[in-house]
Amino acid sequence: MEQPKNESAVKSKREIKGVVEPKLVRTISFIIITISLVASTVLCIWAIWQTEVYDTVWRAIATFIVVSVATGIFTFVNEKLG
Repeated sequence: MEQPKNESAVKSKREIKGVVEPKLVRTISFIIITISLVASTVLCIWAIWQTEVYDTVWRAIATFIVVSVATGIFTFVNEKLG
């Protein structure tokens, strides 16, 4: 005799809900972080070859960190509180 399957037991993945569609937010976050990383890398390499713009390295790294943290926080808030 088979017992009926419990619907909650059948679902192995938890549905993630958000104000904005979480898959879209993750995709956009990935694109923004990737673009920031590439731009920071290019600016850092450029600054290495032109020593008079050493300040550019720190600005590029700081910008990358700020953009990455802000994007990560937005993704977290959208998925957890949305």
